[in-house]
Amino acid sequence: MSSNVGIDLGLGSIKVVSLSKDGEKVILDNIGEVKTPKFEKVSDLSTPLKNLLKEMKLEKSQVVVSLPEDKIVSRLVSLPPLKDSEIKDALRFEAETFVPYPLDEVSIDYEVINTDEGGRLTVFAIAARNDLIAEYVKLAKNCGVELMAIESTALSLRRVVNQMVINSTSIMILDIGEKFSDIVSLHESNIFFARSLPVGGESLTRAISVNLGLDMASAEEYKKAYGMKEMELEGKIKNAIMPVFESISEEVRRAIAMYVESHNKSVDLLILSGGGAKMPGLAEELTKKLGVEVSVMQPFLHVDVTKIVVPIDLNLDGYRFCVAAGCAMRGLI
Repeated sequence: MSSNVGIDLGLGSIKVVSLSKDGEKVILDNIGEVKTPKFEKVSDLSTPLKNLLKEMKLEKSQVVVSLPEDKIVSRLVSLPPLKDSEIKDALRFEAETFVPYPLDEVSIDYEVINTDEGGRLTVFAIAARNDLIAEYVKLAKNCGVELMAIESTALSLRRVVNQMVINSTSIMILDIGEKFSDIVSLHESNIFFARSLPVGGESLTRAISVNLGLDMASAEEYKKAYGMKEMELEGKIKNAIMPVFESISEEVRRAIAMYVESHNKSVDLLILSGGGAKMPGLAEELTKKLGVEVSVMQPFLHVDVTKIVVPIDLNLDGYRFCVAAGCAMRGLI
């Protein structure tokens, strides 16, 4: 029974999840995390990742690594009826309209989302620079692991949501990372669109730091403790955070409006993931602002976690491992 290892190279921490499958049951074999050092290139993370994999006894693993949404370009593309062998050529022609790099410097991957009655295709296309992909290949080689795939954050998160078996046709995901947040829109379990915002947990912390004259470490603790709770500290933390919150929530509102316009259907659910997902009061404020139900992603909801002694409380902290878990689920669900 071989394991799949998912790796999330977050700007705050590197997260690793190892999963396997026994019949229909997905099993958690290992989970680990290490703080991300300052780095310029992805391959600079070889040493901390290699040490973490060694500590987890996963040195020779097959791995799937996530590619941040802010580093790629993605788009839904409509194509005429085509054979599988013709889609990539057609996409390279279409890519000239949305890829901001010379096409000989990028690689394009895709997933067919829908085929209508006339055979026309709706394709989710992803373009990434070849030099960035080379960095991930170098990272895997340096760590001695077999790189099975490099995939976008949106694909990993979509897989987790589908595994959670949520009975909704229209779902929005807000993944709040340290420096970036990603919005992913799902329609009938397929990606409708994905985009990255240049604001994240660090932006919220900095707002507290600047407004209340605190160092970043203290501001981070206040954010985690009080967040957007209006009754805490006379609402000072919430008031400091509000401009950044308004910026994020406005982008989600626009994404919801785009979905409604395209599908003539309201969004059923907004799911939060990433390190900032459980900031106190965030879900309630988003519900109030957007008028949609909000919940926090649970990547291990239908995963057997009894095989190992888990170093964290998965009910409290599992949401931070959504991307790594989604990568590890590739080919298992």
